[in-house]
Amino acid sequence: MNENRSDRNKKRSRVKITIISIIVLMLVGVFWFLHSVYKSVDNNMSQSYSQIKETNGRDTSKLVKEGKPISILLLGTDTGALKRTDNGRTDTMMLITISKKNVKLTSIPRDTIVTIPGMEKETDLQKINSVYTFTNVSKTVSTVSKYLNVPIDYYALVNMGGLEKIVNQLGGIKVKSPLTFTFSPDTAHSYGKNLYKFYKGKTTFKYAKDGVHFKTYHKMNGAAALAFTRMRYEDPRSDYGRTQRQRLVIEQILKHTKDPRMLLNQKFMKSISSNVRTNISTKVMLSIATEYFSARKHVKATSIAESNFDYNGVDYEVLSNHEKQKVTNNLRSELELKHAKTGPILAGDSKKIVVPDELEELLYTSASPTN
Repeated sequence: MNENRSDRNKKRSRVKITIISIIVLMLVGVFWFLHSVYKSVDNNMSQSYSQIKETNGRDTSKLVKEGKPISILLLGTDTGALKRTDNGRTDTMMLITISKKNVKLTSIPRDTIVTIPGMEKETDLQKINSVYTFTNVSKTVSTVSKYLNVPIDYYALVNMGGLEKIVNQLGGIKVKSPLTFTFSPDTAHSYGKNLYKFYKGKTTFKYAKDGVHFKTYHKMNGAAALAFTRMRYEDPRSDYGRTQRQRLVIEQILKHTKDPRMLLNQKFMKSISSNVRTNISTKVMLSIATEYFSARKHVKATSIAESNFDYNGVDYEVLSNHEKQKVTNNLRSELELKHAKTGPILAGDSKKIVVPDELEELLYTSASPTN
Protein backbone atom coordinates (compact mmCIF):
# COMPACT_ATOMS: atom_id res chain seq x y z
CA MET A 1 0.00 0.00 0.00
CA ASN A 2 2.81 2.42 0.94
CA GLU A 3 4.72 1.51 -2.19
CA ASN A 4 1.73 2.29 -4.36
CA ARG A 5 1.26 5.64 -2.62
CA SER A 6 4.94 6.40 -3.15
CA ASP A 7 4.61 5.59 -6.84
CA ARG A 8 1.59 7.87 -7.11
CA ASN A 9 3.49 10.71 -5.42
CA LYS A 10 6.37 10.30 -7.86
CA LYS A 11 3.96 10.39 -10.78
CA ARG A 12 2.32 13.54 -9.42
CA SER A 13 5.73 15.21 -9.10
CA ARG A 14 6.60 14.33 -12.71
CA VAL A 15 3.21 15.61 -13.87
CA LYS A 16 3.79 18.90 -12.02
CA ILE A 17 7.13 19.38 -13.72
CA THR A 18 5.71 18.51 -17.12
CA ILE A 19 2.76 20.89 -16.76
CA ILE A 20 4.96 23.77 -15.68
CA SER A 21 7.45 23.11 -18.49
CA ILE A 22 4.76 23.10 -21.17
CA ILE A 23 3.14 26.27 -19.83
CA VAL A 24 6.33 28.26 -19.75
CA LEU A 25 7.64 27.00 -23.06
CA MET A 26 4.40 28.08 -24.69
CA LEU A 27 3.81 31.25 -22.72
CA VAL A 28 7.06 32.93 -21.78
CA GLY A 29 9.70 31.09 -23.81
CA VAL A 30 12.70 32.03 -21.67
CA PHE A 31 15.48 29.79 -20.45
CA TRP A 32 15.09 30.85 -16.83
CA PHE A 33 11.80 29.04 -16.89
CA LEU A 34 9.87 27.73 -14.01
CA HIS A 35 10.57 24.01 -13.69
CA SER A 36 9.69 23.20 -10.11
CA VAL A 37 8.63 20.40 -7.87
CA TYR A 38 7.87 20.90 -4.23
CA LYS A 39 11.11 19.18 -3.22
CA SER A 40 13.11 21.80 -5.12
CA VAL A 41 11.27 24.78 -3.66
CA ASP A 42 12.90 26.75 -0.86
CA ASN A 43 11.84 25.66 2.62
CA ASN A 44 10.82 29.26 3.22
CA MET A 45 8.60 29.38 0.13
CA SER A 46 5.36 29.88 2.03
CA GLN A 47 6.94 32.63 4.12
CA SER A 48 8.32 34.31 0.99
CA TYR A 49 4.94 34.11 -0.68
CA SER A 50 3.11 35.63 2.28
CA GLN A 51 5.66 38.44 2.49
CA ILE A 52 5.29 39.20 -1.21
CA LYS A 53 1.50 39.11 -0.99
CA GLU A 54 1.59 41.38 2.05
CA THR A 55 3.88 43.80 0.20
CA ASN A 56 1.75 44.23 -2.90
CA GLY A 57 -1.66 43.71 -1.29
CA ARG A 58 -2.97 41.73 -4.27
CA ASP A 59 -5.02 38.55 -4.28
CA THR A 60 -2.88 36.87 -6.92
CA SER A 61 -4.92 33.68 -7.13
CA LYS A 62 -8.04 35.72 -7.86
CA LEU A 63 -6.20 37.79 -10.48
CA VAL A 64 -5.11 34.67 -12.34
CA LYS A 65 -8.55 33.09 -12.06
CA GLU A 66 -10.09 36.21 -13.60
CA GLY A 67 -7.42 36.51 -16.27
CA LYS A 68 -6.13 39.86 -15.01
CA PRO A 69 -2.53 40.94 -15.75
CA ILE A 70 0.09 39.57 -13.36
CA SER A 71 3.81 40.07 -12.83
CA ILE A 72 6.66 37.60 -12.35
CA LEU A 73 10.23 38.49 -11.39
CA LEU A 74 12.72 36.13 -13.03
CA LEU A 75 16.10 36.07 -11.32
CA GLY A 76 19.14 34.37 -12.83
CA THR A 77 21.95 33.75 -10.34
CA ASP A 78 25.64 33.37 -11.16
CA THR A 79 25.83 30.03 -9.36
CA GLY A 80 25.21 26.45 -10.37
CA ALA A 81 27.90 26.51 -13.06
CA LEU A 82 31.60 27.25 -13.34
CA LYS A 83 32.06 25.48 -9.95
CA ARG A 84 30.25 28.31 -8.12
CA THR A 85 28.27 27.21 -5.08
CA ASP A 86 27.93 30.41 -3.02
CA ASN A 87 24.73 32.39 -2.61
CA GLY A 88 25.67 34.42 -5.66
CA ARG A 89 24.21 37.52 -7.23
CA THR A 90 21.16 37.90 -9.43
CA ASP A 91 23.09 38.95 -12.53
CA THR A 92 19.99 38.48 -14.65
CA MET A 93 16.80 40.27 -13.59
CA MET A 94 13.68 40.37 -15.73
CA LEU A 95 10.29 41.67 -14.64
CA ILE A 96 7.67 39.88 -16.71
CA THR A 97 4.15 41.23 -17.07
CA ILE A 98 1.60 38.80 -18.48
CA SER A 99 -1.85 39.61 -19.76
CA LYS A 100 -4.21 37.94 -22.18
CA LYS A 101 -2.83 40.24 -24.87
CA ASN A 102 0.91 39.85 -24.49
CA VAL A 103 3.97 38.98 -22.44
CA LYS A 104 6.46 41.76 -21.80
CA LEU A 105 10.02 41.19 -20.57
CA THR A 106 11.64 44.22 -18.91
CA SER A 107 15.35 43.69 -18.23
CA ILE A 108 16.75 45.44 -15.17
CA PRO A 109 20.51 46.15 -15.48
CA ARG A 110 22.46 44.28 -12.83
CA ASP A 111 24.57 47.35 -11.99
CA THR A 112 21.60 49.56 -11.12
CA ILE A 113 22.57 51.58 -8.05
CA VAL A 114 20.34 51.22 -4.98
CA THR A 115 20.35 51.20 -1.21
CA ILE A 116 18.91 48.07 0.39
CA PRO A 117 15.76 48.95 2.37
CA GLY A 118 16.42 48.40 6.07
CA MET A 119 20.16 47.92 5.51
CA GLU A 120 21.17 51.35 4.24
CA LYS A 121 23.80 52.10 6.90
CA GLU A 122 25.33 48.61 6.85
CA THR A 123 25.63 48.30 3.07
CA ASP A 124 25.67 51.92 1.78
CA LEU A 125 25.30 52.11 -2.04
CA GLN A 126 25.04 48.75 -3.78
CA LYS A 127 24.28 47.22 -7.16
CA ILE A 128 20.80 45.79 -7.37
CA ASN A 129 22.18 42.35 -8.21
CA SER A 130 23.79 42.17 -4.75
CA VAL A 131 20.54 42.51 -2.79
CA TYR A 132 20.13 38.73 -2.99
CA THR A 133 23.73 38.25 -1.79
CA PHE A 134 23.13 40.30 1.34
CA THR A 135 19.59 39.10 2.02
CA ASN A 136 17.33 36.54 0.32
CA VAL A 137 14.94 36.12 -2.57
CA SER A 138 11.98 37.64 -0.72
CA LYS A 139 13.94 40.80 0.08
CA THR A 140 15.14 40.99 -3.52
CA VAL A 141 11.56 40.84 -4.78
CA SER A 142 10.36 43.49 -2.33
CA THR A 143 13.30 45.79 -3.18
CA VAL A 144 12.55 45.70 -6.91
CA SER A 145 8.85 46.19 -6.20
CA LYS A 146 9.51 49.16 -3.93
CA TYR A 147 12.08 50.70 -6.29
CA LEU A 148 9.63 50.81 -9.22
CA ASN A 149 6.40 50.98 -7.20
CA VAL A 150 5.06 48.01 -9.14
CA PRO A 151 3.51 44.95 -7.47
CA ILE A 152 5.35 41.67 -8.04
CA ASP A 153 3.05 38.68 -7.77
CA TYR A 154 5.44 35.77 -8.26
CA TYR A 155 9.13 35.00 -8.62
CA ALA A 156 11.35 32.33 -10.12
CA LEU A 157 15.02 32.02 -9.17
CA VAL A 158 17.13 30.05 -11.67
CA ASN A 159 20.88 29.46 -11.54
CA MET A 160 23.29 29.29 -14.45
CA GLY A 161 23.49 25.51 -14.37
CA GLY A 162 19.93 25.45 -15.68
CA LEU A 163 20.88 27.23 -18.90
CA GLU A 164 23.56 24.71 -19.77
CA LYS A 165 21.26 21.77 -19.17
CA ILE A 166 18.41 23.21 -21.24
CA VAL A 167 20.58 23.96 -24.27
CA ASN A 168 22.32 20.58 -24.07
CA GLN A 169 18.98 18.81 -23.82
CA LEU A 170 17.88 20.56 -27.01
CA GLY A 171 20.96 19.30 -28.79
CA GLY A 172 22.42 22.79 -29.11
CA ILE A 173 21.23 26.03 -30.71
CA LYS A 174 22.39 28.40 -33.44
CA VAL A 175 22.65 32.07 -32.52
CA LYS A 176 23.86 34.86 -34.82
CA SER A 177 26.25 37.05 -32.85
CA PRO A 178 25.60 40.83 -32.92
CA LEU A 179 29.32 41.55 -32.52
CA THR A 180 32.78 40.01 -32.72
CA PHE A 181 34.35 39.13 -29.38
CA THR A 182 36.58 36.67 -27.57
CA PHE A 183 35.66 35.39 -24.12
CA SER A 184 36.83 32.91 -21.50
CA PRO A 185 34.39 32.00 -18.70
CA ASP A 186 37.43 31.19 -16.57
CA THR A 187 38.75 34.77 -16.60
CA ALA A 188 35.65 36.73 -17.75
CA HIS A 189 37.96 38.35 -20.31
CA SER A 190 39.44 37.68 -23.77
CA TYR A 191 42.27 35.45 -22.53
CA GLY A 192 42.72 32.18 -20.68
CA LYS A 193 41.68 28.59 -21.22
CA ASN A 194 38.22 27.58 -22.48
CA LEU A 195 38.42 30.44 -24.95
CA TYR A 196 35.55 31.24 -27.32
CA LYS A 197 35.60 33.45 -30.43
CA PHE A 198 32.27 34.71 -31.74
CA TYR A 199 31.90 36.67 -34.99
CA LYS A 200 29.47 39.42 -35.91
CA GLY A 201 26.67 38.23 -38.19
CA LYS A 202 27.67 34.56 -37.94
CA THR A 203 26.32 31.55 -36.10
CA THR A 204 29.64 29.71 -36.34
CA PHE A 205 32.23 30.25 -33.61
CA LYS A 206 35.59 28.90 -32.51
CA TYR A 207 36.61 27.25 -29.25
CA ALA A 208 39.94 26.22 -27.74
CA LYS A 209 39.98 24.26 -24.50
CA ASP A 210 43.63 25.14 -24.00
CA GLY A 211 43.12 28.72 -25.21
CA VAL A 212 45.42 28.15 -28.20
CA HIS A 213 44.27 25.42 -30.58
CA PHE A 214 40.89 26.51 -31.95
CA LYS A 215 38.25 24.41 -33.68
CA THR A 216 35.20 25.73 -35.55
CA TYR A 217 31.70 24.85 -34.36
CA HIS A 218 28.34 25.43 -36.03
CA LYS A 219 26.07 24.99 -33.03
CA MET A 220 26.30 26.17 -29.40
CA ASN A 221 26.17 23.65 -26.60
CA GLY A 222 25.22 24.74 -23.09
CA ALA A 223 28.70 25.91 -22.15
CA ALA A 224 29.02 28.00 -25.32
CA ALA A 225 25.58 29.59 -24.83
CA LEU A 226 26.54 30.46 -21.26
CA ALA A 227 29.79 32.08 -22.44
CA PHE A 228 27.91 33.97 -25.17
CA THR A 229 25.47 35.47 -22.66
CA ARG A 230 27.99 36.26 -19.90
CA MET A 231 30.46 38.51 -21.73
CA ARG A 232 30.15 42.16 -20.75
CA TYR A 233 33.50 43.97 -20.68
CA GLU A 234 34.16 43.83 -24.44
CA ASP A 235 30.66 44.89 -25.40
CA PRO A 236 30.48 48.62 -26.23
CA ARG A 237 26.92 48.57 -24.87
CA SER A 238 28.02 46.89 -21.62
CA ASP A 239 25.10 45.29 -19.78
CA TYR A 240 22.60 46.41 -22.45
CA GLY A 241 24.54 44.42 -25.02
CA ARG A 242 24.61 41.44 -22.72
CA THR A 243 20.85 41.48 -22.19
CA GLN A 244 20.45 41.65 -25.98
CA ARG A 245 22.50 38.46 -26.32
CA GLN A 246 20.46 36.84 -23.59
CA ARG A 247 17.30 37.59 -25.54
CA LEU A 248 18.84 36.14 -28.70
CA VAL A 249 19.47 32.90 -26.84
CA ILE A 250 15.92 33.00 -25.48
CA GLU A 251 14.51 33.34 -29.00
CA GLN A 252 16.47 30.36 -30.25
CA ILE A 253 15.47 28.20 -27.31
CA LEU A 254 11.86 29.12 -28.00
CA LYS A 255 12.21 28.14 -31.66
CA HIS A 256 13.76 24.81 -30.72
CA THR A 257 11.07 23.98 -28.17
CA LYS A 258 7.98 24.16 -30.34
CA ASP A 259 7.57 20.51 -29.40
CA PRO A 260 7.76 20.48 -25.56
CA ARG A 261 8.28 16.72 -25.58
CA MET A 262 11.94 17.42 -26.33
CA LEU A 263 12.35 18.50 -22.71
CA LEU A 264 9.90 16.24 -20.94
CA ASN A 265 11.95 13.16 -20.15
CA GLN A 266 12.30 12.12 -16.53
CA LYS A 267 16.10 12.32 -16.38
CA PHE A 268 16.21 15.91 -17.61
CA MET A 269 13.39 17.08 -15.37
CA LYS A 270 15.07 15.57 -12.32
CA SER A 271 18.38 17.22 -13.20
CA ILE A 272 16.96 20.71 -13.65
CA SER A 273 14.62 20.75 -10.65
CA SER A 274 17.55 21.58 -8.35
CA ASN A 275 18.32 24.67 -10.44
CA VAL A 276 15.05 26.47 -9.74
CA ARG A 277 13.09 27.94 -6.83
CA THR A 278 9.68 29.52 -7.26
CA ASN A 279 6.53 30.41 -5.33
CA ILE A 280 4.25 29.53 -8.25
CA SER A 281 2.11 26.55 -7.35
CA THR A 282 0.98 23.89 -9.80
CA LYS A 283 -2.62 25.07 -9.42
CA VAL A 284 -1.67 28.63 -10.37
CA MET A 285 0.37 27.38 -13.31
CA LEU A 286 -2.63 25.48 -14.62
CA SER A 287 -4.72 28.64 -14.34
CA ILE A 288 -2.06 30.66 -16.15
CA ALA A 289 -2.05 28.13 -18.97
CA THR A 290 -5.80 28.44 -19.31
CA GLU A 291 -6.23 32.19 -18.95
CA TYR A 292 -3.15 33.54 -20.77
CA PHE A 293 -2.61 30.94 -23.50
CA SER A 294 -3.00 33.38 -26.41
CA ALA A 295 -0.32 35.72 -24.99
CA ARG A 296 2.45 33.31 -26.08
CA LYS A 297 2.22 34.71 -29.62
CA HIS A 298 3.00 38.27 -28.54
CA VAL A 299 6.24 38.50 -26.58
CA LYS A 300 7.90 41.91 -26.27
CA ALA A 301 11.29 42.65 -24.74
CA THR A 302 12.81 45.87 -23.48
CA SER A 303 15.64 47.02 -21.22
CA ILE A 304 15.81 49.94 -18.82
CA ALA A 305 18.19 52.65 -20.10
CA GLU A 306 20.49 54.22 -17.52
CA SER A 307 23.53 56.51 -17.09
CA ASN A 308 26.99 55.44 -15.99
CA PHE A 309 28.36 56.48 -12.60
CA ASP A 310 31.75 55.74 -11.01
CA TYR A 311 31.74 55.51 -7.23
CA ASN A 312 34.96 54.60 -5.40
CA GLY A 313 36.31 52.96 -8.53
CA VAL A 314 33.20 50.84 -9.13
CA ASP A 315 30.93 51.32 -12.15
CA TYR A 316 27.20 51.65 -11.51
CA GLU A 317 24.14 52.34 -13.64
CA VAL A 318 21.87 55.18 -12.55
CA LEU A 319 18.22 55.51 -13.48
CA SER A 320 17.05 59.09 -13.04
CA ASN A 321 13.78 59.75 -11.28
CA HIS A 322 12.37 61.09 -14.56
CA GLU A 323 13.23 57.93 -16.49
CA LYS A 324 12.24 55.66 -13.60
CA GLN A 325 8.81 57.25 -13.63
CA LYS A 326 8.50 56.30 -17.32
CA VAL A 327 9.31 52.67 -16.49
CA THR A 328 6.81 52.67 -13.65
CA ASN A 329 4.14 54.17 -15.89
CA ASN A 330 4.74 51.53 -18.53
CA LEU A 331 4.67 48.59 -16.12
CA ARG A 332 1.61 49.81 -14.23
CA SER A 333 -0.16 50.33 -17.56
CA GLU A 334 0.66 46.72 -18.53
CA LEU A 335 -0.83 45.59 -15.22
CA GLU A 336 -3.90 47.82 -15.73
CA LEU A 337 -3.15 49.78 -12.57
CA LYS A 338 -3.78 53.45 -11.87
CA HIS A 339 -1.00 55.98 -12.42
CA ALA A 340 1.24 56.41 -9.37
CA LYS A 341 4.55 57.98 -8.49
CA THR A 342 7.58 55.78 -8.96
CA GLY A 343 9.25 54.35 -5.87
CA PRO A 344 12.04 55.83 -3.73
CA ILE A 345 14.88 57.12 -5.89
CA LEU A 346 17.31 54.49 -4.53
CA ALA A 347 14.79 51.91 -3.28
CA GLY A 348 15.89 52.38 0.34
CA ASP A 349 16.04 55.52 2.47
CA SER A 350 18.68 57.71 0.82
CA LYS A 351 18.65 60.04 3.85
CA LYS A 352 20.42 57.38 5.89
CA ILE A 353 23.55 57.53 3.72
CA VAL A 354 25.74 60.19 2.16
CA VAL A 355 24.75 60.57 -1.50
CA PRO A 356 27.59 62.06 -3.63
CA ASP A 357 26.70 65.32 -5.39
CA GLU A 358 27.39 63.84 -8.84
CA LEU A 359 25.02 60.96 -8.14
CA GLU A 360 22.40 63.35 -6.79
CA GLU A 361 22.56 65.28 -10.05
CA LEU A 362 22.14 62.14 -12.14
CA LEU A 363 19.26 60.91 -10.01
CA TYR A 364 17.22 64.04 -10.43
CA THR A 365 18.13 65.17 -13.94
CA SER A 366 15.28 65.19 -16.47
CA ALA A 367 17.58 64.53 -19.39
CA SER A 368 17.41 61.16 -21.08
CA PRO A 369 20.42 58.98 -20.22
CA THR A 370 22.76 57.69 -22.87
CA ASN A 371 23.38 54.01 -23.54
